[in-house]
Amino acid sequence: MVKYEDLEFKDLNYQSYLKINELLGLQREVSNPAHHDEMFFIIIHQAAELWFKSLLHEGAWLVQAFRSGSISRTLKVLRRITAVMDLQAQQIGLLATLTPVEFAGFRDLLRPASGFQSAQFREMEYTFGIRDEFFLKFFSHLPDVVARLKSIRSKPSIYDEALRAMANFGYPIPQELLDRDVQQNWVENEQLIQVIRSIYDDPAENYHWVLLFEAMLDFDEKVAKWRNHHILMVTRTIGNLSGTGGSSGVEFLKSRAGLRFFPELWSVRNLLGGTY
Repeated sequence: MVKYEDLEFKDLNYQSYLKINELLGLQREVSNPAHHDEMFFIIIHQAAELWFKSLLHEGAWLVQAFRSGSISRTLKVLRRITAVMDLQAQQIGLLATLTPVEFAGFRDLLRPASGFQSAQFREMEYTFGIRDEFFLKFFSHLPDVVARLKSIRSKPSIYDEALRAMANFGYPIPQELLDRDVQQNWVENEQLIQVIRSIYDDPAENYHWVLLFEAMLDFDEKVAKWRNHHILMVTRTIGNLSGTGGSSGVEFLKSRAGLRFFPELWSVRNLLGGTY
């Protein structure tokens, strides 16, 4: 039997449990002498990565909730990840407090590092269904990251799991969607739009699914908000300059702004309230 005094956390306290000393030692400027604003820049991005870790952790729980068929549990998880994504959107806006001159004071020292290279953000996109193979090459020097991304890409996305749950509840999800190659990006399906429309048009029988769809849209909306805040922040601080990691900067971000994880939930808005 393991004795309490032999456990790693026998002197458990706030500092030891959260490893505060180690955490606060991770912010190290590359500027020399240290530029005042670089610490602020580092903290925002490290905090963002912690929240991405939380989103991935909750995403695994969301998969299990869909597979268990528990709508209430699924709604609980969606509420949390939506709140986290809302915080992310607000947090990235803090970077707008950097003037262009202040950011320029240490920006060139960051090359070739770039937020474009955030592995966890790509993992989050892959988890929810945006699965561009294009990004794998940017992590070729990090085989563990490539392996994780390929593993995520080989499994059903959150959207796939939602549709499989719907099928298990008896909704006529097109078989081609249930059998699709999940490694590929989603292609919008007109039949699925009609299935979703029928659920919205008969809320008395399907209201728990209406609530679930709305919760999924809440999350998708917060991600879109994050993307747009990112565009505005980058435009404000560096204009149309290229990214430090070699991307086209604002133009690349704009090319991603219209992406949605659950496209049929948006497209069905064009039909609701109309006639068959």
